Order: sequence, then C-alpha cells, then structure tokens
Amino acid sequence: MASTTTTHPSTASTREARPPRSVSVTLILSFAAVVASFVGATCYGELRARQVERAALNIEGDAAPSIRRLANARTELRRVQLLVHRALDEGGASRRVPEVESGRALLHNELAEYQGLPMQDQEQRLWPTIQAELAHLDADVSAVLQALRRGDETTARARAEDLDESSERVADRLSEAIDANVIAARQLAAFIDASRRRATIWAALLDGAGVVLAVFAAARGLRVVRAHTRLVLAYREVAERRADELEAFATRMAHDVRTPLAGASLSLEVIERHAPSDERVQRAVKRARGALKQTGKIIEGLLAFARAGARPEKDATACVADIAEELAVAMRPRADQIEASLEVRAGSHAAVACAEGMVASALGNLVANALTYVEGSPRRQVAVDVTEDGGFVRTTVSDTGPGLPSDVDPAGLFDPYVRGEGARGRGLGLGLATAKRIVEAHGGRIGVTSTAMGAHFWFTLPRARENERPRAPA
Repeated sequence: MASTTTTHPSTASTREARPPRSVSVTLILSFAAVVASFVGATCYGELRARQVERAALNIEGDAAPSIRRLANARTELRRVQLLVHRALDEGGASRRVPEVESGRALLHNELAEYQGLPMQDQEQRLWPTIQAELAHLDADVSAVLQALRRGDETTARARAEDLDESSERVADRLSEAIDANVIAARQLAAFIDASRRRATIWAALLDGAGVVLAVFAAARGLRVVRAHTRLVLAYREVAERRADELEAFATRMAHDVRTPLAGASLSLEVIERHAPSDERVQRAVKRARGALKQTGKIIEGLLAFARAGARPEKDATACVADIAEELAVAMRPRADQIEASLEVRAGSHAAVACAEGMVASALGNLVANALTYVEGSPRRQVAVDVTEDGGFVRTTVSDTGPGLPSDVDPAGLFDPYVRGEGARGRGLGLGLATAKRIVEAHGGRIGVTSTAMGAHFWFTLPRARENERPRAPA
C-alpha cells in the first residue's frame, strides 16, 4: 500500500533554500582558504617587516657609524700630513708641533671609537694591518717632530718623505675598511629591497587566491557574497595598515640619509678652512654646498609628504623657475662631465600650490633622467622651459637623446618599477613614478612626447592664489 506524506509549504521552502551538504562543505572550505590566505599574508608580511627592520638597524648601528669614523680618521690623517709639510715649507716649527700632536690625537680617538663598533669578518682581518701601518706612521711623525724640535730641517724633510709613504699606506687601509662597510650596507639594502619585493609577490599571490575563492563562493549564494564583501573590507583595512607601516619605515630611512649628509657637510667645512686661498677648491665647495642644500630640501619635502599621508601640504607655495635655476647649478657638474648643455628658460615666475621640496624632487627626477639619456648623443642639450598655461604652470624638460622606442607605452613609463628595454643607469624605476605621484597629488598632470630628435617630459601644477607667495629658501 502506498503511503502519502504531506509537507507544509513553508517547511518545503526552507529546505529548498538550505544548501546541500556538499555546497556547505564547499563554502566552509572556501571561507577557510580565504581566512588562511589572509592570515598567511599577514604573518608573512610581519616576518618580512621584522627582517627589514633588523637589516635597517644594522645599517644604522654598524655600517653608517663605521664609515663616518673611518672617514673622519682619514681626514685627520691628511690634516697631520698637511701640517707637517706646512711646518717644513712655511717655518714656525715650534708653533706647528702642538697642532701636529693634536691632529695625531684626534686620529687615534676616531680609530678608538671605530674599534668599539661591531666589526665584520673582513674588517677584523684588516684591523691588524691598520694597527701595524699606524705604528709606522706614529714612528715617522715622532721622528719628524723630534727633528723639528732640534732644528734639523734636513732630517725632518727626509723623515717627512717616509711619513708620506706611511700616510698613503694607512689611507689605503682605511679606504679598504670603508669599502667593506659600504659593501655590507649595499648588501643589507639589497636584502631590504628583495624582501619587500618577495613580500609583495607573496601577498599578491595569497590575495589573488583569496579573491578567486571568495568569488567562487559568492556564486553559491547571497550569504557568500556578503561574507566575501566583509573579508575584502577587512583585508583592505589590513593592507592600509601595512602601507602606513611601510610609509613610516620610509620616513625613518629618510632621516638616516641625513647622517652621511652631515658628514659630507663637515668634510666641506674642513676643506674650506684649510684651503681658503684656492679659488678652484672654493668654487667646488660652493657647488657641493648647493647640492647638499638642494638634497636637504628634497628630503624635508618628502618627509612632509610622507607625514601628511601623501597629501599636499596646506598653503605651501613654490616658484618653479627659481627651483629650476637651483637644480641647474647643482646638476651642472654632471652636465659638464658628459659635455652637455643644461639651460633654464623661465617664461614665468608664477608660484604654484606645492612645497619647494616636492617640486625639486619631481623636476630633479626629470632633469637627471634627461642627462642620462643625452650621454653619447651627437647633440647633448637639455632644456627646462617654465611657462604659464591658464591656471597652471607648465614645466617641460626637453633633451636631444634617442627618444622613446616605438614599442614603449608612454603612460606605462610612470608606473613603479618600470624600466624599458635598453634603459640606462642603475635605478629601480621609481623616479618617474615618484614624480607622477607628487604632481597628481597636487592636482596637476604629467606626460611625455617623443620624436626621433629627443623626448619632452612635462608636468603642470596649479598656480597659487594671488595672496600666496613662495616661501623664502631656508
């Protein structure tokens, strides 16, 4: 006898709406995979961030101080050598003796400070040699000073020649130690860059897997779509936090750049103080000071840009024409080196609504890029034109280089880490991307045109309001 079963309509609807067991298992596994990729990306990012932080601390606490101490020691070595020769050539030996003793003491103090820092294997192998050469140097200095005190100029000059030879040997050993620290710093910097790239690749892979699984699950029903949306929003929040952490790391690294700049500034002071009458040296020092000043402006501008979350500084103004002139002065030695002309044609001195450091960074990248590509060309000319374009100031950097290859997408040049085939220099492909980010963040546009006669990179920035004036240089 057949039996009949009566089912309530609402119960049937509920059962039909409930997904089969296989679908539920699929959804659970999909959600689990999405969560696993999310957690994996976070953990892997944290691991890489710690490794990057350790490498950065090694640069800050070991390589950079060692380079600074060794460079100072080499400076004091040359100072001692110079004072000895002045005592022999200009007379006044009794007055120069205390100065030589003081310079020798400063040399030993710098090396003592260096010895107190952690040493790498190569430095440990070099240190006994440095000590041995330093002992010869001390003996030669003492012999020269004794001869000067006795008034025996002949012996003093003979021992001064020995002093020159021992000074060169010590200087060579110090340079080898500096090179060892520079290599170590470069290796750590390369490790930081590789870690960042690997973290980006793995994060992209894990993120991609999570998105695919979330989309697959979303096709199973509205509840899965909502769950996927929540996961995407949650991940976006984590990604923004990671970006903020990387921004903070970049800020710390920018601060660390100031240390070698300070050392370079001190070295320029020493050179300027000991060669007051040499016009060529004074001109070189003046150019170097201008370059350091321009670099400081760029660092300060980038720091302000980073602290503001890559947002423009309120009420900041700058004169593009003036900044272009300063950049031309700073980059003229590079242009002279490749026998190229660098010209600024200021058709406008209007102020733009952008900080000076930001303008200098964007324009400096374009000018440096142009100088790189005119090298080796029959005509080597780079020109910076500043003109007004409605409510904007237009800046164009033209060169007589080979121009862009026909298969290159001009818009793609401004993407991060993009380097075309045959690209010159050792850059990472971030210069044009940095310029684009700065210009667009301030409401401007950037682009490039190219012919067989060369390339023309341009950008526009909005003019400042009439009641705003460019800030005076610091």
